[in-house]
Amino acid sequence: MAVRTDRQGHWRIGGIAAGRWDLVIKARDFIAVEGWVQSSTGRSEVIEVWMRPLAEVTAAFAESPSSVLRWLEKGNTLLEQGQYQAAREEYEKALGAVSRTSWAKILQSMARTYYLEGDLEAAIRTLQWALAVDPADLISSQLYSNLLDQLGRGSEAAEFLGELRAKTPTELEELASQYGAALPQEQAGSPSSTDHSEVPVEEPRAGRTGSYRVRFVEKSPQASLELLLQRLDLDLDQVEAVDPAGGSYDLEGESFRVFVPSSYSPEADFGLFVWISPTPLGGFVSAEMQQALEASRLIWVGADRAGNGRARWYRYLLALDAAHNMRQLYSVDEERVFVGGYSGGGRVTSGLAMLYSEVFRGGFSMSGCDYSEPLPVPDKPGAHWPPGFPAPSKRVLREVKSSSRFVLLAGELDFNRAQTRKTYLKMLDEGFEYVLYLQVPGASHYDRPDEKTLTQGFHFLTSGSDE
Repeated sequence: MAVRTDRQGHWRIGGIAAGRWDLVIKARDFIAVEGWVQSSTGRSEVIEVWMRPLAEVTAAFAESPSSVLRWLEKGNTLLEQGQYQAAREEYEKALGAVSRTSWAKILQSMARTYYLEGDLEAAIRTLQWALAVDPADLISSQLYSNLLDQLGRGSEAAEFLGELRAKTPTELEELASQYGAALPQEQAGSPSSTDHSEVPVEEPRAGRTGSYRVRFVEKSPQASLELLLQRLDLDLDQVEAVDPAGGSYDLEGESFRVFVPSSYSPEADFGLFVWISPTPLGGFVSAEMQQALEASRLIWVGADRAGNGRARWYRYLLALDAAHNMRQLYSVDEERVFVGGYSGGGRVTSGLAMLYSEVFRGGFSMSGCDYSEPLPVPDKPGAHWPPGFPAPSKRVLREVKSSSRFVLLAGELDFNRAQTRKTYLKMLDEGFEYVLYLQVPGASHYDRPDEKTLTQGFHFLTSGSDE
């Protein structure tokens, strides 16, 4: 759905269904903004969105050497193309060629790349670095405050900005050095080094092990838009109102990331774990995840371009396509096919595991989950978390309650912990027989689970036991 401004920066959208709506806001010559809005009965809360002109970064360096301008322009182009790691490399070249007084605007663009990758903590640290370099930069301050407000951490932003104002120039320089050193380094296993779009797409090859990127051509019989809309309780008019493609997609234009444990053999009892990423990339398999997959005899696959910014029907359909095609390439135990995801991907996982139980025998929702009914928010009378998907038929629901397995994981300091815990308790109350709640001590929303926790979750999915 395209919405035009009144040319004074105001938009109004009417007639959308209640629930969470992911937004991608675009304007010519501006950097796109991603976010979401919660629609409810009546008039929804007004949200403010600030968009940066594409030319803003380069304009600040008009007197710089031509090489700096080339790096910045190339970085801006790569940013718009979704090649975030490659964009950062260009920005870093420029960063090393200009004086510290010019760093803030480059760091703002670098923060944007982390934000779009889903690494929000790196985005926050980069903006803190920009503010330590130039505490008076209003754009850095606004970006930083808005990001933390979105995460429910507005007081943290106010405290940090207050501390900056009290620091001496020497202390600020020291702080800037600390933040620069704390940013993620481009090393093996980091999402910014091995998991970017330049990884070549290869032809499917049965039985191959290791990590690779592949393109599929055969759609799953279950990946029917008509069937999906029935299960999501949507009609095609609703889809076409917000999606010009009307839910149609060319599978050959999509790509998928794959990890197959080295111990795989057709004779072994291997399962399949379909991953839903919150970012435009299919995700990356950390060392901890690889070890847990090896120990659990699970193959891993995740679709690219299926992050939070894409309509949920595509995320459902691509997950079904991934499961179908991987079963053609590998010997997979049909009773050990599961779906999982992180943050917004964990929410999609909840719906897929419940609505497509004939494909997925369970779901592993990490740092984000949904339920089919509104759930009351603790300590907020009258407030509810909205349902993320409709309940399946009574017959299917009975089967899901008695046989499907669900793992709900959250960090102790995760802002989604309360909803995750509430969902777990609700599922127990409703008679779900196989539900496990895992809480990672001291972990925030952005900390990766360790191998032990992941293995514990996989063990429950595959065995139905937490012992």
